[in-house]
Amino acid sequence: MKNRDYLFAVSAIRANELNLLKDSDMEQLINAPDYKKAVGILTEKGFGTPQGNNYSKMLDEEIEKTWKLINESAPEANALKTFIVKNDFQNLKAVLKAEMTGNEAEKYFVAPCVFDSEKMYKLISERKFNELPEFISETAKKAYDAIVKTGSGQLCDIITDAAAIEAIVSFAKESGDGLLIKYADEFCLLTNIKTALRAINTNKNRAFFEYAIAENSIIDKQQLIDGALKGRDEFLEMLSQKGLSKIVQAVENGTSAFEKYCDDELMAIMKKAKMTVFGISPLAGYFIARETEIKCLRIILSAKLSGVSNDIVRERMRELYV
Repeated sequence: MKNRDYLFAVSAIRANELNLLKDSDMEQLINAPDYKKAVGILTEKGFGTPQGNNYSKMLDEEIEKTWKLINESAPEANALKTFIVKNDFQNLKAVLKAEMTGNEAEKYFVAPCVFDSEKMYKLISERKFNELPEFISETAKKAYDAIVKTGSGQLCDIITDAAAIEAIVSFAKESGDGLLIKYADEFCLLTNIKTALRAINTNKNRAFFEYAIAENSIIDKQQLIDGALKGRDEFLEMLSQKGLSKIVQAVENGTSAFEKYCDDELMAIMKKAKMTVFGISPLAGYFIARETEIKCLRIILSAKLSGVSNDIVRERMRELYV
């Protein structure tokens, strides 16, 4: 599709942006006296009603509705697979672990996804890896071999997680959209840094890093691995020398602060889509807006059930799209 072909889709999405939650809405939810009242506020704003304290299904359905809306508006918007392909790799992990444990994979499936999860399950159970889509077939075979030979669920996870990041970057590049490419490259960098820091803290070796770190255009994979193997201080110094001192400061502020920083940085990139009239970017921006909105609601509803203070919740809130 050409940029102007998205004109109808962008118009439809702009109309739906008016229903996105704002900072004032989040503050109203944070100030709600309890979980029940917070749920009532969301219901008034058009959200579904959760089953008791289980709000996850209701929020998951909101993301699925968002994906359905975008696809109905722009059915050929293949570039947006950038934002959902991670779910395919999550489903792949569920299938592979079910193969080893005998548990049901279906209850761990997430949506929306690029490839039908039930069909994936069938093909893997029949060992027909070559009939899977190209973006996931090699990873499925590699992860399956790893879990069969080693029995290590962790090795399976790191193989699929790194491949998921590379698939996100690949789909973004295929789109040819500069904003999506920038988003994917930044996502890859930040995820690699998160992975590296966890691996440093648990004294992982080079072999682990080779599996766990994805190829990235901002910092070469081998440079990042070499820096991480020297230890936390040397790794952070390397990031500073690469002009990433803001990331280093966020890391030093603690895990929660760094997670928030990462999400806010990615949102800052996608906010530029609000200034775009044509093309796929506004649809991508809306999808990320809804994902971030749902993430904030999970933080709030979880806090209402666990008794976390409002001040801590405010510290964890992500930057919104609107």
